[in-house]
Amino acid sequence: MPVFLGTVGKRKKNKWRITNMKNVKVILISVALCATVFANARIEALGGDAGFWPGDRANVELYPGALNDGNWVEFGGVQGTPSGSINWGDDVKWGFNFDAAGNNDWMNMSWAKDGMGLSVAMLSSSTAGVDVSGFDVAWGQTMSFGELGVSYSTTDDGVNDAATDLTVNWRGDCDAWLFDKSKASLSMTDDGMGMTGTVLTYDLFTHVTPAEGVTALVAMGFAHASIDDNGTEVTQMWLPDALLAVEASMTDWATVRAFVAQTHVFSNDVDGADGDTGNQTDAGFGVGFGWTTANGSSVSLDMEVSNSLFTDPISTMTGYSAGTLANGEVTISYEF
Repeated sequence: MPVFLGTVGKRKKNKWRITNMKNVKVILISVALCATVFANARIEALGGDAGFWPGDRANVELYPGALNDGNWVEFGGVQGTPSGSINWGDDVKWGFNFDAAGNNDWMNMSWAKDGMGLSVAMLSSSTAGVDVSGFDVAWGQTMSFGELGVSYSTTDDGVNDAATDLTVNWRGDCDAWLFDKSKASLSMTDDGMGMTGTVLTYDLFTHVTPAEGVTALVAMGFAHASIDDNGTEVTQMWLPDALLAVEASMTDWATVRAFVAQTHVFSNDVDGADGDTGNQTDAGFGVGFGWTTANGSSVSLDMEVSNSLFTDPISTMTGYSAGTLANGEVTISYEF
């Protein structure tokens, strides 16, 4: 559900390993991460899945048709590994992306028109005698049955077999109980070193406004994943996989965000043996600041923060607390 396909930030890329229930989940999350992902601090502070927040720029990773929705310049990883993205145009949109995480991009650009979007990244680098080549292509369009996004990537380091990933994302309207939207994802990955995996997710979600300036997300779904690690087979199901996130305006220029995610591991099988089951819980916080420019455009600064900002705000902001203000991704963006 909110933690698998195309997510970044709270769920970082990790090496696959099979030891216990928690690490099995890390493995299966890592399977679904595509090659060119740009973090977004707003989304990270709201649970890590842009698919639950239509209209956010991070949706272009899952549904490239969203490239038609606006013009922007965005900088991520301001506090560490930098990334950048620009998208502009009227009837036709053009874009370029830059990501220092790995430094393998030779060219990374996008194009969009009439509800359709396409992005292509070419990889080419040589470091310490290791040559890396490959590509990452993604296509998406808004259709009568919803938004569709398809991506395929392959990376060859000249040592192992080529690593590949194929991901399909869908999002559309629905009418099920209190939910008015749904989305689904399917990802199939081969790491080129004898490990393959498949992740399937389906989610129902809705946004409610309990008060002026406050938006709450309620999401619930399931996920099924399987992995073969050089002969070791792991199968796991999460049901339910729930997410509650809130975004509230404190002033015209300041916003606070928070989320709590709870996953119930319903079944867990490792080479025919029963593994641990039960609940796993995650949480996060964030703040955002936004201003309108003289020409009507907007500038925003978003960041993930530690909970010490709320429990001890003065010490955290002045630097006297052991906690840090920015606890993760920091994003600066300009929309025009």
